[in-house]
Amino acid sequence: MGSPYLNSDESIILSTHNILIDAAVSEVILTNRRLLIVDSGNVRFQHKEMSFAAIETVTNMESGSGDPAISLAVFARSGGTNPMQLVFSQQPRSQRTGERDEWTQKIKEQVELLPEGTTKEYVDFAADEAEEQKKLNESRNTPAEAEDKNPPASSGPRSKTSIASRKPPATSGKKILIATAAIIVVILLIAGAAFIYPAFMSPKTSVPLPAVTPAPTTIATIVPVTTAVITAEPTPVPAVTPIQTSGSQPQNNISGNGVWVRIGYDGEYIGTIGVGGRLREVKGTGGNFYQIPAASTDIVFISIQKLDTAGLPMTVEIFNNGKKIGEKTIMTPKGTLEMSVDLKTV
Repeated sequence: MGSPYLNSDESIILSTHNILIDAAVSEVILTNRRLLIVDSGNVRFQHKEMSFAAIETVTNMESGSGDPAISLAVFARSGGTNPMQLVFSQQPRSQRTGERDEWTQKIKEQVELLPEGTTKEYVDFAADEAEEQKKLNESRNTPAEAEDKNPPASSGPRSKTSIASRKPPATSGKKILIATAAIIVVILLIAGAAFIYPAFMSPKTSVPLPAVTPAPTTIATIVPVTTAVITAEPTPVPAVTPIQTSGSQPQNNISGNGVWVRIGYDGEYIGTIGVGGRLREVKGTGGNFYQIPAASTDIVFISIQKLDTAGLPMTVEIFNNGKKIGEKTIMTPKGTLEMSVDLKTV
């Protein structure tokens, strides 16, 4: 992702991270000229920016997960205004309400400082939504390792090198061959000297030397030893398996004991469920049950995002040994539902 550059007459007023915008974790920077949004989870795309002339109202609110949030009414190119939420995502035992209030006040101040008669600016939400869908599709199809090891050219100015320039020069192979040949020549010279030297140094005499009977040479036979290699079989990781259900199935109709999560939504969704350190991705549509391997002292974390702009309700329920221990519903278009349950207090 390209880093935003400040103009010569531009200065930073506030900056913060871990802000959820359309379920994407972002870094937000407020300057005296604009609002910059940098996607922290995808380094392949440029940042977004929004002029204060595109903002109609700024309002404090809370997200569906109970986190403090700011709702911006933004002028849309298609007409009217569209809401944009900046959710100040809170970690356990953290509070960001004061930070949210400071951001609200500073954004309002910058909007009010616009000269009278300033022309409105508009945001093309349809183009932004298409770009977000493109990001989502590419993030599903591209392995995370490839993203980490091969950052794109848009991540900053870099010198371009061809594949041929990354190969070792051909002369290096020639140098190795020359060095090897030199070593062989030296070995042959030493071996020849070992045979020639005694002939020159032996005393000259007319008495014939006694015949030397060559001693038999014993050739040692090397018996190959086979070493058994013990290969450790990998321990299977428990998977989160969805169980498709119909809309009329009772909420407590779950086969087997343990911790189960039911996600009910008529549209498509994607997100993560699990316990600390063992979160798994889930996606689907309709009503689905997912079993979570968890101990009685674990905390269950859930974060599910609606992938469409419909205002239909999405409900998440948590069951422990057949008993419902938690439930939450949101209706926000493309909203994110977040909740957690401590099993040891249930």
